[in-house]
Amino acid sequence: MGRQETKHSSSRQRSQAQRVPSQREAEPGQGTKLLSSAELQLVKKDMKSIWTRSSRRALLVLLPVMLVVVIPAVYFVLILLMPEAPGARPPEALTALLPEYVSGLGYKQGWLVIFTDLLCPMLFLCVPILTGAASASYAFVMERESGTLETLLLTSMGPKSVFNAKTTSCTVLSVLISGAGFLAFALTVTVADVFAEVRLFFTLDWLILLVLEMPTLSLFSVVFVALTVTRVHSTVESLQTMGYLILPVAAIYLMQLTGIFRLNIIALILISAALAVLDVVFFNAASRGFTPEKLLERDGVGEE
Repeated sequence: MGRQETKHSSSRQRSQAQRVPSQREAEPGQGTKLLSSAELQLVKKDMKSIWTRSSRRALLVLLPVMLVVVIPAVYFVLILLMPEAPGARPPEALTALLPEYVSGLGYKQGWLVIFTDLLCPMLFLCVPILTGAASASYAFVMERESGTLETLLLTSMGPKSVFNAKTTSCTVLSVLISGAGFLAFALTVTVADVFAEVRLFFTLDWLILLVLEMPTLSLFSVVFVALTVTRVHSTVESLQTMGYLILPVAAIYLMQLTGIFRLNIIALILISAALAVLDVVFFNAASRGFTPEKLLERDGVGEE
């Protein structure tokens, strides 16, 4: 009997020992959180590092202000002060792209709505591109230039955790700045709409731009820069990628002025979905390439 009890107790101990790893893996907070505590600390550190530097903060603030406040404000003032010829009307090719009520508006009112509906979305979407690319350039490329990125990759966090944290911090910062820029833009346009006596600009199209397209475009800009971190030599070279990202957006919206097509709700949703797919593809590709070996190998090539 004593031997049987000993065998049973030893078998129970072995089974409990085998169950320990599975219990640890199932502990709350181990696999359910999007970011670990160490990653959250790195997110806060990167956001603080980017924002507290006056030169970086100036770039992240001045560019959105110029795009969504200064340019629209100057245009609206010029339109309202411009002399109006009797019977003048905006081009029919442009008014045909806008809601029917625009055809009954005056010359100044028509041009104000044309600019707000056809060109201002392009200016607004440039904000997440610029802020996302600039933040990623500071978080990835500049830290790589200073030599601290490779050291960070060799810590207990691991390359994947570092990449996730840096991508999150840059994307969140870009979304916050873009959201603040939209509020400033909305205030500017609302004042112009009240003075010109036209309908308020905010429509379902703008809601899709703000809720769907802006966040996905911010993430796309960040992962695009992260994907090129081992291919660029400096932060200035990395910032030049903004032009490649802005060009497709500008081309799509400027082509509307030819009257060929109009970006409607369905088109905006499809573009947002396509951006989301590209975000996943680029994120995985950039994460796989974000390794100490590739970064150190790139440094060695540059030194030769």
